[in-house]
Amino acid sequence: MAPKTEILFLGATGYLGAGILTRLQNHPKASEFSITALVRSTEKGEALKKFNPTLKYAVGSLFDKADYPVIEDLGKKADIVFSCADADYLPWTTALLKGLKARFDATAVAPVLIHISGTGILLFTSDPAGDHSDLDLADVKAVPPTALHRNVDLAAIAADEAGYVKTYLVCPPLIAGLASGPMYDAGLAHRHSIQAPALMRPALDRKQAGVVGDGKGAWAAVHVNDVADMYMLLFDKIVSGAPGVGHGWEGYYYLENGELSWNAIASAIGKALVELGAAKSPEVTPFTKDEITKYYKSEFASSVVSSTCRCKGERARALGWTPKYSVTDIVAGFKTEVEFLWKKAQAEGKVDLTPNYGVDAMLQRFASLSA
Repeated sequence: MAPKTEILFLGATGYLGAGILTRLQNHPKASEFSITALVRSTEKGEALKKFNPTLKYAVGSLFDKADYPVIEDLGKKADIVFSCADADYLPWTTALLKGLKARFDATAVAPVLIHISGTGILLFTSDPAGDHSDLDLADVKAVPPTALHRNVDLAAIAADEAGYVKTYLVCPPLIAGLASGPMYDAGLAHRHSIQAPALMRPALDRKQAGVVGDGKGAWAAVHVNDVADMYMLLFDKIVSGAPGVGHGWEGYYYLENGELSWNAIASAIGKALVELGAAKSPEVTPFTKDEITKYYKSEFASSVVSSTCRCKGERARALGWTPKYSVTDIVAGFKTEVEFLWKKAQAEGKVDLTPNYGVDAMLQRFASLSA
C-alpha cells in the first residue's frame, strides 16, 4: 500500500480555512491523505476530530516562539502544507520553512506550500489604484519588500528559489460572503471576513450606514467559496503534475471577480438595515473623526475601508478557475450577513465591535515589523 500524502493544515478554524478543510476532507481521494491540523487547544482539536475521526492535530500557536519547535517538527513530516492563517508574521514562517528544508534533505523531494497571502501587497505600492495583473511578472516583482504580507511572501519565494520548497501564493482581495458549513454551524470557525463587516458593525451601532471619507475607493472582490474552490483546484493541479502550474515568482494567484466601491458596499448595508427595521433611512453618511476612533481605533486602520486596490486574476483563470459568484451576487448576500450580525447584537444587547479592532492590531503589527 502506497504511503499516504502527509498534509499539514494551518488555520483550520478560520474564515477561509474551515471551508477549505471541509473540501479537503470530502475530496474523492481523501482516503489517501493523512491530515494534521495545528490548533490552539486540545479542546479545539478534539472538536475538529468529530468532523473527521482520522484527523490528527498538534497544539500550538503561530505567535508563541515557544511553540516554534512544534511547527518546525510538523514541517519535517509534511508533503503539502495548506497555510490559511496569518500572512504577516515572519517568525512562524521561518520555523515552518526550516522544517520543510529538513523534509527536503531527508526525501530529496520538495514539499509543497500553498499559502494565503493577499492583494494587500498592492495596497501601499507607488500605484495603489493600478490594475495589477498576476501574469505581469515585472509588476509582481516590483512590489516593495515593506508591503503588507510581503515579508512572509519573500521568505516563501526564497525557499522556492533555493529548491527545497515549491511555493504557491493565493492572493484574494476583498473577500465576502457569510461562510456556512458544519464547522461554522458548530461555532468552531469564523463566519465573517474583514472588510465589509468592518462597515456593517458600525452601521448597526449608529443605526445608519457609513463610509470613511468619500467612499469612492474600490477593491477587487471575490466570494469566500470561490477562494476555497481555487485552493482545491490548485491542489489538484499540483498533485496531478498538470503542466503550467506556476510556483515561486510565477506562483502568485490574484483572485477576483469584479470590484466594489465602499459606497456600493455601504449602500447595500443601508438598504438592508431599513428592510430589517434596524434603521429608518438607507442614506450613507461619512463617519466623523470620533466615530473613526470608536470603530477602528486609528485612522491607519480605517484606511483599509477607504482605500483602492485593483487587480486582475488571470493566472488562476488560466488554470481553469471559474468563479461562480459575481459582485452582484456578493452585494445581494450582504443583507444575509447584516441580518446575522443584527440578530447577534439583539441577543447580546450590543454590537460587538471587537473584530473591527483586529484590523488595527494587524496593521500596527505590520507597521512595527516594517519599521
